[in-house]
Amino acid sequence: MIPSLTTNNDAVIIEPGRSKRCQKCQFLIILAVVLSCSLAVLFLFNVFPHLTNKGDFQVLSASSYEFKNSIAIDADLKMHFPNPVVDALENGIPLTIAVEVQVLRERPWWRNLIIKRSRQLFELRYHPLTNVHEVKNIATDERYSFNSRQDAMAVLGTIRGATLIENKELNKNRQYSAQIRILLDISHLPPALRQVASLSSSWRLESAWYQWQISNEPKIREQMTDNLDLVPVLNKHDAVFERNLNSVPVTEVKE
Repeated sequence: MIPSLTTNNDAVIIEPGRSKRCQKCQFLIILAVVLSCSLAVLFLFNVFPHLTNKGDFQVLSASSYEFKNSIAIDADLKMHFPNPVVDALENGIPLTIAVEVQVLRERPWWRNLIIKRSRQLFELRYHPLTNVHEVKNIATDERYSFNSRQDAMAVLGTIRGATLIENKELNKNRQYSAQIRILLDISHLPPALRQVASLSSSWRLESAWYQWQISNEPKIREQMTDNLDLVPVLNKHDAVFERNLNSVPVTEVKE
């Protein structure tokens, strides 16, 4: 007679210590999975911030031309703040806008080489008591005041005649290109808000790189008039502008 496989006289004994070790292993596995998921989320937010809010910051156009033994740049930028960012601004928290520009030497069989890079910071601040929006060039400490946020952001988004690179730094036998992007620099926020902003897609505002080939052809500068509603005041190298709250823009062109 063949003994049944389901009936076994041998008793299976599970030691209490072994059972506790199994439960401990299960807990460690669950903890490892949770930590891995958290690290993956942080990795996506910090390494790939451009995956969020692509449409809020944009470079609409950019071009370069020869001017006074250097290459100058004109660019038009578009910025739109989500509601959490606007709320912070209206409560007196300044925002820092970064404009990053790179000059690249083109290489046919390898990735382009960055030969020069620059980063300019501009601070946008709202003063609730006077209902004034202020733009400050952090590098030069120049300040400009506006009656509305739209006016301030329009000027922030207009770059005219900014020096990109000197001609002597370029080899005439080489091909060069440039690229520009804008982003909201959250590292200048107050510490408490910075922690929140680092995990919020509403604060991850960054445009894609806008790239174009550098041209050495000179460009005729457009004549500037005094009846302009908004004038580019942030980084001109051939003119100084003054704009007060209740006055017409005054242009002083240096010969």
